Amino acid sequence: MRAGFIEEPGKAYFKEVPEPQIEKSTDVKIKVVVTGICGSEVHAYHGKHAWRVPPLVSGHEFAGIVVEVGSDVTSVKVGDRVTAEPQYGCGDCPQCRIGKYNICKNKKILGATYWSGSFGEYVVVPEKTVVHLSDDVSFEEGALIEPIAVGMHAVRERDVSIGQNILIIGAGTIGLGVYLSAKICNPSKIIVADVVDYNLEMARELGCEYTINSMKENLEAEVKKLTNGEGVDITFLAFGNAPVVESASKCTKEGGVISEIAVIPNGTGCPYNMIQVKQQSLIGSNMYVRKDYEVVVENMAKGRIDSKKMVSKIYPIEEFTAAMEMADKRTEPVVKVMLKF
Repeated sequence: MRAGFIEEPGKAYFKEVPEPQIEKSTDVKIKVVVTGICGSEVHAYHGKHAWRVPPLVSGHEFAGIVVEVGSDVTSVKVGDRVTAEPQYGCGDCPQCRIGKYNICKNKKILGATYWSGSFGEYVVVPEKTVVHLSDDVSFEEGALIEPIAVGMHAVRERDVSIGQNILIIGAGTIGLGVYLSAKICNPSKIIVADVVDYNLEMARELGCEYTINSMKENLEAEVKKLTNGEGVDITFLAFGNAPVVESASKCTKEGGVISEIAVIPNGTGCPYNMIQVKQQSLIGSNMYVRKDYEVVVENMAKGRIDSKKMVSKIYPIEEFTAAMEMADKRTEPVVKVMLKF
């Protein structure tokens, strides 16, 4: 099959690779139509990802058409337009037993070294991971469901609601996914901060009224100005380092919550004293569960989540090298780079 292949750090190209086959009676084989390039794949390209280790066919944000099903599959049929959660848990651990398979210690991830991903023309996934797309959701939107579901999970975990003030730090794909997810909850204000003007422009195009370039403006002062001096109820970190975590605490009111979605390296400084004095909660948010996918799909179908503008460039799979270079170096203003088969 056709595939985008990462052979070693810094070396990615198009090639023909063996096609994955159904092995279990509950497997579903999907022909990938379009797939997004995530920051995790860029890390893999540089040899800096824990389980996406070259050589491999990575990729996990995708949409496509079912071409084959296992003998025991009942909820999916050939020809269905679908995406899939690119993860599944062991099913036996305490977290899996309560539905939190996203934090299963033994979960499997699509596009890791051991599971051929959506940079290949076909993927094989368990039936339980498959999510149907409504006819009015495009394949490109379908491939965006995964990163938006990351944001939806964080928003649902924090129970964002009417009257709250929200700050999102980082307006890449994940941060914009948080914005789109929070928006449908009708909070009082959603403030999006970034250091890249194009990202903030995209947030505004998606409907965000309050954006701050924290390289040009004092983030804490601007947030306090927008919240009557109080600070926000919840800050979502879609990007993070030591100064950003400290800034998040300063922008969050007493008793508020900081939700960490970004993968912030161990050893990064944390303003423990400030968080303690303000009695804030710093809480992690990891990937998603099926309900998050379903909420995103439902709201896309209703037009309440409109992500079309986030797709910046689409490359044919044969131009995999150029696509990876664009996703990595961003020589043009881009949010999401995609590959098409």
